[in-house]
Order: sequence, then structure tokens, then C-alpha cells
Amino acid sequence: MTDYLKQLETQFKEAGKRISELPTTVNAADWLNTDPKKPDQLLTDICDVGDKLAIIAPSKLRKSFFLLQLILSLASGRDFLAWHVQDKRRVLLVQLEIQLNHFHRRFKSMASAMGITCADIDDRLHILNARGMGISGAEGITRIGEIAKQFNPEFIGFDPLYKIAEGGENDIEDGKITLSQFDALIKETGAAIGYVHHDTKGNVGDRNIRDRGAGSNILGRDYDACITLTQHEYKTDAIVVETLLRNYPPQESCVISWMKNKTGCSCFELCPDIAPAKKTPKSPIANPKLDTYLPVALDVLKDGPMPIKAFKDLLKAKASLTHKRVDALTSLAVSGSTPTLDTDEKRGKGMHEKMIGTPEQIRLLKAQNG
Repeated sequence: MTDYLKQLETQFKEAGKRISELPTTVNAADWLNTDPKKPDQLLTDICDVGDKLAIIAPSKLRKSFFLLQLILSLASGRDFLAWHVQDKRRVLLVQLEIQLNHFHRRFKSMASAMGITCADIDDRLHILNARGMGISGAEGITRIGEIAKQFNPEFIGFDPLYKIAEGGENDIEDGKITLSQFDALIKETGAAIGYVHHDTKGNVGDRNIRDRGAGSNILGRDYDACITLTQHEYKTDAIVVETLLRNYPPQESCVISWMKNKTGCSCFELCPDIAPAKKTPKSPIANPKLDTYLPVALDVLKDGPMPIKAFKDLLKAKASLTHKRVDALTSLAVSGSTPTLDTDEKRGKGMHEKMIGTPEQIRLLKAQNG
């Protein structure tokens, strides 16, 4: 009889707990007389504390470096590429893939490239190197939550997702378990969750962001913000960055490149002069719209006007264009009501010189030549 009473007592307690955890309703009329709470934005108009952020890219596009640069920016309060960081944040990075000594080296190199010192991050950035420790699945995420409580992070990054998730990557139900655990971790810590995920094999530049990422498409219906990295169409060292956002308006795509500084350390930098043309299997390099290459043409002329033959040779090499496409691009650039480029041609006995430059460069050249 005693065991039976204990069993009943346990059941009543569990039932009471479930009832207490039920969400409460809101009187919508009250909302008309009040203002919503201002969101605590991690990246302005991208994601907030408490959100889920996915970073998705094909293999070898340095998506892990992208996350590392993001967390260093958050911890130091510095803007991250095209996005403003409003405040210095407490960050926990759960690193599950790289050996400790190699990740230590990678971290120092990235911080050096960004000009970040110990004083800049103070005690706001903690790294959990969990490679080979068996931390995965619901139990692993729960353990990470216990660790996070000691530090109170506002952002927790997981690199990569497949190492923390359990079950089949293509199984929707297994995916739901991982994402539900992320929700529980957010509720427990109040932090935002970010994770790095890989694309399927092959060229993914023509896919909608909602369809990016290997495995079940449940991810595309779950995250609050997604950042994708795609190989640039004609510049092999450039990456097109796009976003898909649940809570904020769409944003323009941008281009970044992996840049090395004088000390030999590297990080991503914005390339505002390069058009965001993605490499796709359906759009060969020779077929994009010609105006896509106008930023390249302007870069060739950044030091001033030059003979048109030299200009075309450099443009051909930089943009990987054929002679025919270079001629067509040049014609496009110097035509129209507001031409991007202009020319100055001189003819004389035994002499024919044609220079090309921006309209302002050619105006100054003509003034110098009288």
C-alpha cells in the first residue's frame, strides 16, 4: 500500500509540473495599449539574443573561420563584416572538430588578423574543445547547458552541427530532437544558438537559401536567421554572402574575401566593389550579364587611364573573359546616357593612341593635353 501511495504521489507531482510548464495566454487587447519589448540584437537587423542562427556553406569555404570571426566580433564588440555589433557579448564556442593545438593556433591567428587583444575580449569568450569527448545528442546538449550556466553566455556557437546531432541527417524526427534541445538550451540559458552546417555535394549556387544545407529540410523551417556562403562566379578568392531572416527585412547580398595582413595572419574582409555574382551550374562564367564585371573594369583603372589594348588585356585576365566578351563589355561601359567609362582618341601622322578611363579621369587627361 505504501508503494502504491508513493507512486500516486509521484504521478501527481509530475502532472502538476506539466501543468505549471504550460504557456499562458495574452489578452491581445492589452497589446494595443502597450509597446513590444525592444529586441536585444546581437547583429543589427539579423538576429537577437534567444534566436537560432544557421551558417551554411559548401566544404572548404572556411565556414568555421566565419563563425570564429563572428564570435570574436561579438566578444570584442566590433562590427562583423557588413553588420553592426551593438554591445560586447559573452560567448561560448563549442568546438567539436579540430584538435586543441591546431584550434589554439587558428584562434590566435584570427585574433591577430583582426587586431584583437586580451583586453578587447577580457573574460567574455570561452571555448569548449569537445573533440572526441562523446558530447552529442540530447544528453550532450544538456551537459553543455550545465557548463554554460557557469558562464552565462549570450551566444553559444556549435561547430559543426553534425557532431552535436545524433541520428540520421536525413531523418526529420531525429532533426526535431536536436532542434528541440536547442530550444531547451535557449530557454535555460537565455542565449542565442548558432551552428555551422555543411551543404550537399556539388554546386549549390542556384539553390534557394531555404533549400541549402545537407539532410532534412527541417532546418530551413526552424532557424530565425540563416547566413549562406557561396563561391563567387569569377573570383576564386571571393565568397558571396546571403541571408534569410524571419524577424527582419531582407538584406542585400555582399562579397567577402579571405585577406592576409602584413604579419601573415588572415581574416575575412568586405569587398564592396565586387558584384555578388554566385557560381552556379546553370550559369557558366562566360554567360553572366556584362554589367556584373563593371566593378572589375573600374578596379583595373583605379590608378588612372591607360591605353585601351592594355586595359582589355588586364580585364580579360582578371575577369576570365574572352576577347569577344571584353569588347562587348567595353562598348557597354562607354555607351548610354550615364557611361561608366570614357575614351580619348588621338590620331596623327604615324600615330593612333586611344586611352580609356572613368569619365573624370578622361576629363582631366583632356585638360592636361589641352
